[in-house]
Amino acid sequence: MTKEIFIGGWTRQSLSERTQNERHAVWKRARALHSAEGNHLARAIEKLGLPYAEPEPLADDDELMEKMREVVASPAARSAAIEATLDGLPAMAGVDVLLHDAIGQDYRLNAAAVPTAQILVATLMTSLGYVEAGHKPLPKRCVARTGVYWRRS
Repeated sequence: MTKEIFIGGWTRQSLSERTQNERHAVWKRARALHSAEGNHLARAIEKLGLPYAEPEPLADDDELMEKMREVVASPAARSAAIEATLDGLPAMAGVDVLLHDAIGQDYRLNAAAVPTAQILVATLMTSLGYVEAGHKPLPKRCVARTGVYWRRS
C-alpha cells in the first residue's frame, strides 16, 4: 500500500512528527491556497487528531512569562521596539531578538512564547502612544514570523 502524499510532499507521518506550531503553519498556508489540494492537506491535518491550532499565551504565573516580562520591560526592549518601528518593521522584530538572546531555547521552543511576546509588545507599544497599522512578516532571523507594525497616534 502506498502512502498518500499531499501538496508540498507532506504525508500523515511527516505531519505527525512536526510540532504544534509547525503543523499550524502548514495548515494556515494550506488554507490560504484556496485550492482543492490545499483544502485536502488542511483537512488531513485536522483529522490527525493532533494539536495544530495556534497556542494560547502563557499563564500569568508561568516562570517563562516572568522572564519575558522582564525583557520586554527593559529600556533595551523599548529602544529596540521603537527602532524597528522607525525602520518600517513590526516592533516585535526588535524585541524578538532580545527575547531569544536572553531566554534562548525556552523562548524558541515553547509554542506559547510567541503569542505571549506579541501581547507584551502590543502592551508596550500602546503605552508609548502607538496604534496598530497592520501586520507584516518579520525578518528570517526572528522566532516569530509576523508582527504588528505601529504608527504614532
